[in-house]
Amino acid sequence: MQKAISSHTVAVLGAGAALLLSLTACGTSGGDSAQEAPASAEETRAVTHLYGETDIPAEPQSVVSVSVTSTSVLLSLDVPVVASSTTSPNALTDDKGFFAQWAEVADERGVEALSGPEIDLEEVANAAPDLIVGNGYGADMVSEEMYEQLSQIAPTVVQGESDMSWLELTDQYAQALDREDRAEEIAAEYEELVAETSEQLSTEHGVAVLTGTPNGFNLFTSESAQGRFVTDLGLTLAELPASAQASSQGGARSDIVELSTENASDMGDSTLLFVNTQGQEVEDYLETAPNLEKLDSWKDGRVFTLGATSFRMDHYSVPLMAERLVEVLGS
Repeated sequence: MQKAISSHTVAVLGAGAALLLSLTACGTSGGDSAQEAPASAEETRAVTHLYGETDIPAEPQSVVSVSVTSTSVLLSLDVPVVASSTTSPNALTDDKGFFAQWAEVADERGVEALSGPEIDLEEVANAAPDLIVGNGYGADMVSEEMYEQLSQIAPTVVQGESDMSWLELTDQYAQALDREDRAEEIAAEYEELVAETSEQLSTEHGVAVLTGTPNGFNLFTSESAQGRFVTDLGLTLAELPASAQASSQGGARSDIVELSTENASDMGDSTLLFVNTQGQEVEDYLETAPNLEKLDSWKDGRVFTLGATSFRMDHYSVPLMAERLVEVLGS
């Protein structure tokens, strides 16, 4: 639920703006301080994003991520993130609500955990950002109305579309924040990881990547980040069963399809790879779908878990998934 700006929030915004003006005017202090002076107010770059065009600092020094799914991209690009929104702590996160695959990196860089998943404008203002970054889709998306409110605190950029791969999203952020060199390094690291991992995998059987739901399973399609990764590795993503239905989650989606519990045995000879978001063991899935035991993959012991970090694919989770695939599918 979005929050209207209270009179107290307005006061905080004013204080935050005054603080930013003070920081800009001060420059480098003397004595033992070796801090580099931030870019002057005149040094800006125009960035086109989901809600228009925004002039942002050429070299932002204090970036706040108001969408937790944006934070991993910013961290991977070495953007100076000082605070990040969070999600409700669960099996995918640490106790603050940072996703497990990059939580340690955020802690090492001193990133403050803001409350979440709803945006608290006062918290954002208190972090004194010179740039605010948010996500343009999904559960933690920044609406246009919220964008307008955030823009009263600091220049705000909202990036991303639902059909973008994590590498494409990284490139989009890199172009906006003048981090193209780092994005090229990340792409090269990914290519090297794919080359090294693919040499170690058995491709004898096709694979189905799925996760459990209260009503059955979600199957990740070739349009999903997980599906793209396994195909990049030279694995064959199994043909979707005819009994699979279009997803009812969040409108039309091409990255997943739904398979009911009753139709769980329709997955043919595929090796099953479970993204176990709640830390389940493979046997746990038989409690809701005992017909899985009919599958040849189950009888042959070709059913594995990938770990909860495989649910959200990014620069930090991809190597973890690659390592796990070598463990279970190593040739």
